[in-house]
Amino acid sequence: MKERQPQAPGESFETMMKRLEELVHKMERGDLSLDESIRSFEEGIRLVKQCTSVLGEAEKRIQRLTEQGVVADTETKTEGERGDDELPF
Repeated sequence: MKERQPQAPGESFETMMKRLEELVHKMERGDLSLDESIRSFEEGIRLVKQCTSVLGEAEKRIQRLTEQGVVADTETKTEGERGDDELPF
């Protein structure tokens, strides 16, 4: 059985998630040897770590953008200019 090579740096989150799903399905079938199962598990753990890292970075970017948007919006609008139902961000 041909084994997939490790993911290249910078591979997209979506590609890594797809590969992780493939590994899960393959392992759930239960027809892998012990060695193949361990290799698949190791690759899956690595992918989970990479995906978690990518999601963490995305969260940081969103927080920075949100904070910048709040600062920019509050600097351009005073409370009197906002409607009663409008949030300050």
